[in-house]
Amino acid sequence: MHTPAEIGIDDFQANRSPDERYRTSPLKGLWTHQTGGFYHDGRFATLLDVVNHYNSFGGLNLTDREKRELVEYLKSL
Repeated sequence: MHTPAEIGIDDFQANRSPDERYRTSPLKGLWTHQTGGFYHDGRFATLLDVVNHYNSFGGLNLTDREKRELVEYLKSL
């Protein structure tokens, strides 16, 4: 369970839950979100979009190659 501030998104949906947090899906089932987008509302269409979000939000400074490799790794789970 994560607060909106922890994952860098708005709190619209989180405010509807009893503890005002988002439940993140386990990485093992990530492939189930390939259609319809990622996150509770599908705001990220691809895994690369998710990686880009966390790269910017978290200041990870990943190179384009590292981002592609991370996406491929996530798809392998």
